[in-house]
Amino acid sequence: MTAPRADAPAAGQAGRPGGAEAARLWPIVALASLAVLVIAAMAVTPNFLSVENLRGILRNAAIVGIVAVAMAPVTLSGSFVSLGVTQSAMAAMVGFVVLIGWGWPDWLAVGAVIAGMVAIGMVQGVLVAAGLNPVITTLAAGAILFGTVSELTGGRIVRMGPARPAWGGGEVLGIPLEILVLVLFTGAVTLLMSRSVIGRQTILVGANRATAAVSGISHARVTLVAFAVFSVGLALAGILNAAAFGEAMANSLTGLTFSVIAALLVGGIAIQGGAGSPWQAAAGAVLIAVISNMMVLNDFSPGGRLAVQGAVVVAAVVLIDQVRRRRARG
Repeated sequence: MTAPRADAPAAGQAGRPGGAEAARLWPIVALASLAVLVIAAMAVTPNFLSVENLRGILRNAAIVGIVAVAMAPVTLSGSFVSLGVTQSAMAAMVGFVVLIGWGWPDWLAVGAVIAGMVAIGMVQGVLVAAGLNPVITTLAAGAILFGTVSELTGGRIVRMGPARPAWGGGEVLGIPLEILVLVLFTGAVTLLMSRSVIGRQTILVGANRATAAVSGISHARVTLVAFAVFSVGLALAGILNAAAFGEAMANSLTGLTFSVIAALLVGGIAIQGGAGSPWQAAAGAVLIAVISNMMVLNDFSPGGRLAVQGAVVVAAVVLIDQVRRRRARG
């Protein structure tokens, strides 16, 4: 028996009317929005386009972008989003700090944290593949991780001490390390989703699970791979933060879950699955970072910034839904 072809675009059109078309149009809308934002920022903030400010924007977008890109396969597969992002990345961050503090070599600590996070992600993937609600599953996993780390650390700050990696918060050829990781990771995950069989199958499952099942595509396999990729991104985010700051605690990375989901939605990835690309998640993270930077430079309060970000997410979801509905009717 020959393996079925996973034709993602066709599946997207069949399973989610207008979804694929909306996802293809949204990058144009996002780029136009970004251009308008930059022009507005230049008008009200003279130093907005300075090299240092632009580097700051990209650095702020990097961690959120890495996790958003990693979550993209989960969302594209139809498993919606994870509500345990903050706790999972925090666990990776604390784990790396502890291992380095124990004297582990950098490379071994990095490998151990990635392996540990993938193992935790695979457990969640197995449960979701077995039929458990992905939102509830990831929420519960996040609660377990937070509780466990809190108990083990006693709620105290854990520090690396003098063993802090020299590359933490550093640069490669003048490019901040976290930005370089974002670019490379985005490229790798985008290629995986667009050029590999499992990537195309992921899109097909998200677009129309029934059609995928008839075609012989394993929903369980797609889900496990998606959660494995997601876990690698969480581990990278935690490691980069730990190496940069040299310390961590159970309350680290507060707000990361909202920022990552916002990046996915603003980037135009269909929340129901089947349409979008990981690079759009990275673009969404940059777009949100630009908005946040504009507000910081213009003295918006923290509450005001959060309110504006929420409004942007709602506007993006409504606009994408309208495009999808019009394409479906057309």
